[in-house]
Amino acid sequence: MKTHDLARALNTLSNLLRSMPDQDLENFKLNSRQTKLDPASIPMALSTLVALARFDKAQWLQIIQQYDFPIEIRPRDASRDILGKLLNHLEQNPESRKRLSIDAQKARSDTSPELMKALQLLLKT
Repeated sequence: MKTHDLARALNTLSNLLRSMPDQDLENFKLNSRQTKLDPASIPMALSTLVALARFDKAQWLQIIQQYDFPIEIRPRDASRDILGKLLNHLEQNPESRKRLSIDAQKARSDTSPELMKALQLLLKT
């Protein structure tokens, strides 16, 4: 293992610990069941993903720019490519996910309400 590998692993651990409730280390137990999704929620999540796939590239670029997400978009990227990059970013950055979730609860005139509602549904994990 190299130093950069260790640094990435520590960042991942740090993000995981921040996403969990604050608790004493003496009582801490890492329960992998906390990260599992309820199988009953899969159909709704898939339906939401299908709806998100219908949004165009300009709408995704607007969201990324609005939240200043550090996502590299190439001119040839399709809207689904951008959606994948955005989902990867949100999966790896709990702070971004939390900020987006909080903001999705507020009404915004410059963003599609359907898009924000769909993102909010996906972020309820």
